[in-house]
This record gives sequence, structure tokens and C-alpha cells, in this order.
Amino acid sequence: MTAKTREPGNTDEKLVALFRTLMAYTGRYRIDGDRFITKVDSSWNEAWNGSEQERFYKLDGDTLDVNTAWMPNPLVSGNPIGRAILSFRRE
Repeated sequence: MTAKTREPGNTDEKLVALFRTLMAYTGRYRIDGDRFITKVDSSWNEAWNGSEQERFYKLDGDTLDVNTAWMPNPLVSGNPIGRAILSFRRE
């Protein structure tokens, strides 16, 4: 997942900004009701490796909505509470 506004990184400052506007992880997952839990193998944030990331989903026709629980945002100073919501639509 990345922020909307990103520029190519050709300086240390821009490279840091790219890192701060990115979240990514991969691993095996399991489904439990309306949520899926990923056992993180590799992540943008080494602290997440070995952890479990829980997400909630809702499938409605051709639309899949995925969201996080409400939590502090690790990318924003002061860690305000928020959540990420992704929507996918099959065409």
C-alpha cells in the first residue's frame, strides 16, 4: 500500500519519504469469519516479521472491501488513530 503522492527518489530525503509512504508484507493467511489473518514472513517493517496482521473483509457482488482495525498510524508523527480501507471491484 502506498500514499497517493509519491515522487521518484534521487536524494536521501526523497528516499526516506518513499519509505515513509509505503506499507507492505507477505505471508500465509487463514480465513476466520469476516477476517483474514496473515502470518508475516517478510515486511517493510522488520518488527512485523513473525507477527500476525488481521484484516476484515466484505464481499458484495463484484466488490471486495478490505479494512484494518482502528489503530495508531505508524507513518504519521504522533500516531493518530485511523484505519486503512481498500476497495476492489471486478469488471
